[in-house]
Amino acid sequence: MGESHNAQLDRRTVLGGAAALAGGLAGCMGGESSGGGGNSIEYWSIHNSEDRRSVIEPTIESFEEDTSVDVETNFVDNNDIGTQLQSAISSDSLPDAALLAVQDIQRLGNDGAVSTESATAVVEELGEDDFRDATLNFVSDPDGGYYAVPSTSWVQGVWYRQSAFEEEGLDDPLTWDAILEAAETFHDPDNGTYGIGFGTQQDAYARQCFTQMARANGGLVVNADGEVVFDEPEIVETLEYVQDLSQYTPGAITFDDTRQLYENEEIHMTLWSTNILRHILNNVGEEMAQDTGFASYMENSRQSTYGQVLGHPIFNSSDAKRESAEGLVEHVTSGEAYISWAHAAPGGMVPARQSVTETQEYQNNEILSAWGDTISQFTSAMDNMERFDLVDGTQVPAFGDIASAALVEGAVNRVAVQGDDPETVAQEQAEAMRDEV
Repeated sequence: MGESHNAQLDRRTVLGGAAALAGGLAGCMGGESSGGGGNSIEYWSIHNSEDRRSVIEPTIESFEEDTSVDVETNFVDNNDIGTQLQSAISSDSLPDAALLAVQDIQRLGNDGAVSTESATAVVEELGEDDFRDATLNFVSDPDGGYYAVPSTSWVQGVWYRQSAFEEEGLDDPLTWDAILEAAETFHDPDNGTYGIGFGTQQDAYARQCFTQMARANGGLVVNADGEVVFDEPEIVETLEYVQDLSQYTPGAITFDDTRQLYENEEIHMTLWSTNILRHILNNVGEEMAQDTGFASYMENSRQSTYGQVLGHPIFNSSDAKRESAEGLVEHVTSGEAYISWAHAAPGGMVPARQSVTETQEYQNNEILSAWGDTISQFTSAMDNMERFDLVDGTQVPAFGDIASAALVEGAVNRVAVQGDDPETVAQEQAEAMRDEV
């Protein structure tokens, strides 16, 4: 639910399988002895949209001017990054640094492509205690240190119309029960109003919404040992909840549908990411922004928030190139450069460094200032971020195969749209997952 809610790239697409990666890395690691001066480095970024490039490019240029290091920047569409990484591994041409999503960082880190030493040195130089714990956990090396320097993140939660909740005397939609009660209260399709918007179409958005619901109930798809546990009681209960809640949606809907329904006041509650800030402000106006609250976590047996982290890995290369790459990453994660970077997509690019989010310079932004105290709510929500592919801070590769087969979102669609029995769906999807991995 970043810019397009499709940030989770499956393991097959990203790296073409563990065997291909392992073979390719044998050549990539040779860069350590291949030499090469540090006055010229290559940098990749998955921020390929015009609004983000227009900020990133001058930030890179300012680094070049300050250091006399030439940076060759390659903007890669998020949907193409898997192919580009695989090609670079095969041809021994990985960049010196990159901006990537956490799932790609973890895979590259697990296979030895990145310099944990360099990333950890930058984190320590910037102040390890200044990074929010969840962002560091997402890029952590199980053996110590970090695979990347956290850059920005976004989180998901329930956005709701405060005046409507107050009028009905409803509790804030933080718990399963409160969300379900509000959805039932608001649902009036005969008069063009539905109870809630969340992902019920078979797509990545549905998986992201389900992740937060399931983790709030202690549910996992695979455990830390890579064993499929989708048919455990916690997931069955979550599927039952999804089926109950889906009675109050307009059917099979996508992330674009839910945002538009909210902006049109056809729903008063939607599960969306912090990218919604600028959409509401630009499409509707400040009045709706001021009337919109944010439930920063979801709770049933425990509290959980779904989110995504982007970070800067520094790849194995010569000492000189790694030193220049470290300087670049430190530059774009500090001072005015970092704030300008985050302002390219306010709400969708929340700085990982807590001190930055608390500065007037960061908060003094047309979009962020219009949302007032909500900003502090979603920055604190970063501490509760969880995902299915990271269990106890460690990536579980088996989830990539499951995600590529769309089996989680398939389960959601079956119970929410097709009306299948939740326990049966859990058992059948779990078996399909075991076949997949």
